[in-house]
Amino acid sequence: MEESKQIPEENSIESSSEIKKESNKEENVKAFTEFLEEASNQDIKEEKANSDLKEKKPEFKDNSLFKRILNDGFDGISSNPNYKMLALLIILLINLSLFFVIGNVGKAFLRNVGIM
Repeated sequence: MEESKQIPEENSIESSSEIKKESNKEENVKAFTEFLEEASNQDIKEEKANSDLKEKKPEFKDNSLFKRILNDGFDGISSNPNYKMLALLIILLINLSLFFVIGNVGKAFLRNVGIM
């Protein structure tokens, strides 16, 4: 009889531990599914936010002439100072050469008229 009493106790302990394990598994599965749902909802929210930002960008884009001059400079080369200096040097050389050509034409005109 003692053996029969011990067997049901062991079976009851084993069955209760199995029930606890199954309930823990179910809780883990529920927690995992909730986590997956939250993560997917968060991804969807981030995608919506990103798409909203992409849609709003063209509203803030300002292509006015004043903004382009501020960003790219008057010569339109770029904001790189080395390229700007090169462009200004070329413009200066062109102006200087035009000054000499017009000066020589003017001097020749004055000589032909007899003033000089």
